[in-house]
Order: sequence, then structure tokens, then C-alpha cells
Amino acid sequence: MKLINCLLISVALLPMATSAQSPAPKIMAISNLDANNDQAVSKDEALKAGMPEATFKKIDKDNSGQISKAELNAYRVQNNSISTIDADKDGKISKAEAMKMGMSAQEFRILDKDNNGYITQAEWDTGDWIIW
Repeated sequence: MKLINCLLISVALLPMATSAQSPAPKIMAISNLDANNDQAVSKDEALKAGMPEATFKKIDKDNSGQISKAELNAYRVQNNSISTIDADKDGKISKAEAMKMGMSAQEFRILDKDNNGYITQAEWDTGDWIIW
């Protein structure tokens, strides 16, 4: 009987554990990550910006405890698709989608080069943004 109760509790908690392991993606201007403008992102700066520690470790390839511009750019090139932000999968980012992920209205206007209310992959690629 105890085993059955434990199994039922485990099954009930499984959806919460799964959602806790995969947070929604976040976007941020790379320049906002380097709070002290020393040309590197410390672990403290990254964590304060909301970057998960696992993502920091993934980007910090040389395990220096800091993310260099080169490491940040390499990660950005590999993880720069807007598909993780594009909730309705229409191939572009709406203002609502962008703001939900952490972008301000002003930042959205800057990236929406043609002022059509959406950010395309081409427009995204002209910016200095990172997705995690």
C-alpha cells in the first residue's frame, strides 16, 4: 500500500518537475549582460541577469568563470534562431512574444527595422541579442 501511495505521489509531481527543468527561453541584449563593462560576463553578472547556471557553464568553454566576447558570440551563432521565441510558429516575433521573453518596447522598436510590428530572423541577426 505504501508503494502504491509513493507511486501515485511521484506521478502527480512529475509534471511539476518537468516544467521546472525546462524554463521558457529568455532573450537579452548582450550589452546588458556585462554590467560593469569590463568586456567579459562574470558568473555573478550572468546569474543576476537570469541566465541559468547550466547555460553559463555551457557558454564558458574555457571554464575561466567568465564569458568572453568570443565565447558569447560562438554561443550566439549556434543558438540564434528565433524559433524558440516564436510561440505561434509564424516565422516572426511579435511584440507580445518579445516582451514576454524580456525585451522592452523600445528594444523591440529598434530591432523591428521595417516597423511592421514583427521581428524577422534577418532583423534579429542584425541585433546584439542572446537567447537562453
